[in-house]
Formats: sequence, structure tokens, C-alpha cells
Amino acid sequence: MNKFIFEGLIVERVISHTIFARGKDKEIVPPKTSDDLLPLQQESMDLLQARTTVALGSTSHGIETEIITSEIGSFFEIADKMLDADDSGFVNYSKQLAMNLAKSQTNPKWPGGVLIVMQGTVGECNRRFIGVLKAETDKGFNLKEQNGKTILELVKDMLLTATQKLYKIGVLVEIQQISNEIAREVGHYRAFLFDHLLTSTETANAASYFYNAFLGMGILSSSKYKTRLFFEETKGFINKLNVDDDKKFEFREALRTELRNQSPTINTREFAERNFPQEYRNSYILHMSEVGMPDQAVVKDLDYIKSKLRRPRSYLFSTGVKINAPANADFKDLVAVELYQDGYTTVRIKGQVEKTE
Repeated sequence: MNKFIFEGLIVERVISHTIFARGKDKEIVPPKTSDDLLPLQQESMDLLQARTTVALGSTSHGIETEIITSEIGSFFEIADKMLDADDSGFVNYSKQLAMNLAKSQTNPKWPGGVLIVMQGTVGECNRRFIGVLKAETDKGFNLKEQNGKTILELVKDMLLTATQKLYKIGVLVEIQQISNEIAREVGHYRAFLFDHLLTSTETANAASYFYNAFLGMGILSSSKYKTRLFFEETKGFINKLNVDDDKKFEFREALRTELRNQSPTINTREFAERNFPQEYRNSYILHMSEVGMPDQAVVKDLDYIKSKLRRPRSYLFSTGVKINAPANADFKDLVAVELYQDGYTTVRIKGQVEKTE
């Protein structure tokens, strides 16, 4: 599948509705819906477009997902209709989405917020899209001139500020435009997701009401394969680098650390920027793209490579001697490989000999 780059995003119409958390009795609190499209000023439109692009772009933790629910009343079915709807139809369909989101939030602990529904175009071929953005509100201050003095004015419901990360975005992009007389299918679209919970150390289950129950998207079915692809291709790239063995070892340790840390996603561009010198980054990113790694982040799933990550790390010498270290330890904290002279390598090992086998 060709990669899709989120650039040139333009929002053409947008509406917002307010979603409430369930009551203590777990009863649905009906959304407060709007009957009119939002007449956004250019500055506001630019901000909305920028936040969406940053969330789903190649340097973000936005991920491509699968559409697993497409029956009548699903996000896919409603979004598909919205693309060709007039403004009145767009408004009514967006209200259905607001109610669907309220129904999906079954836990009273899950907060309400504002649901923004938007339509526009994105990508170099100006593909049509429907996007939904749920943002939690926050309080803040605005500077205001009053009677010649500058005062702080409390703003109770701030959305999408530069430091605010509490939002989720789902986008359905039409990749094949066909006649309205022909029923559009899942294969005519690609789906993308950003969720602030997927960038934290919390589990993906905490966010599943949004991407699974509301959007009908699945994120895990291909994650095992893509995580293995990331591991194997990055390791292969490192092995072919024209650097000494110590440097290769350092890069491989960085790869293991990347996969064993608490972050729930992996991103090739971010990995390159953190771990490779500048001269290797572009070639690595290009290589990973050519072998099928997406520009977006990938949900980390270690099932296919657990055994490889558990293997003891080791040094193999030219005489066949091998030194192993526990897989869950930092090798360099335990073993120091030092001077090589007259056919011998000096090695210092933390600890003392307990037994021989």
C-alpha cells in the first residue's frame, strides 16, 4: 500500500457539539448539539488545520488503522454519506456522530468534551476526508485591555492550546472517488487515528472507546508484523553500516531499548533522530519506507519478537569464545571490553566467578 502523507490539509466545513460524561447512574447524558456550521475566521481555521496535521503527520504518534465496522449507523457509513451531503445533511449526520460518541463512553469516569466534525481535502491529490476531533476543555487566561489597563480575563473552555494534549482525532480519507450510484466500500478509504493516550505509558485499552466503539477502527491486527519489521530491518541497516563493531553494538542496544521501553508506539523518524548521527538518518528513513514501514507511528506489539529480545546479549571473539549478559541488563554496565594487544583482548567483568559449566 502506498504511503499517505498528511500535508496540505484544508477544512471546508466544520461543526461542533458538546459531549457530556455519563451520570453516576451510568445513564447517557444527551449531547448539546448545534444546528449550524461554524463560521471560522481564517486564523481559527489555520489553527484547526495545523493541530490536525501535526497530530497525524509523519513526525507524530498518529497511526494508520483498519476499518473493522462498516454497518449502517457506524462511523464509516455516516462519514461516507457526509462527503456528498448538503450542509443540512452534514449537520444532521454530525449529530448522529455526537450521539454515537456519547453512547460509546460507557464509563462515567471518561470525560466529556467538545466533538468537532470537519470535512475537507488532504494530501498531494486533494483527497476528500471526514474528520472527528474530541477535545477536552481547560481553563486559562486571556489578556484584555479595559479602561486603559491590561487585565487577565478567565477563559473557562479553552480548546487545542499549544500545550494541551488531551484530544483524539479520527480521519477517514477517500482514496478512490467513484460514482454516487455505486456503493462505496471500506477499500475505497484509508483511516487514521491520533489519541493522546497512545502517546503515554497508559494502555491502549484506555482509549478503545474512541477508536473501537465510536470509530469502528482496529489498531492491533498488523502491529505484530510492523513491530517485527521495524526490529529486523533496523537491525539489518545497522549491520551494514560502515562503522566499527562497538558503534554497531551501541546502535543495536538503542534498538533493544526502544522496543523494551514503556512507550506504546514506535516511529522510525523519531528513532533515527534520537539514535543515529545526521549522516545516517535520511538513508535509514528512506530504507524503512522502502521496506514498508509507515511514516506514522506504529502501535508496539512484541509478540513476534519476544524471544529475540530475551536472548542474552553477547560478545563473540575470533577464537569462538562468547561472553553473555542477561537480556534485561545494560551490557556495558556489566562488561567492559578494553585493550586488544598481541592477540589478546582485555575484558573487565563486574562480579566474581560463581561456577563453571
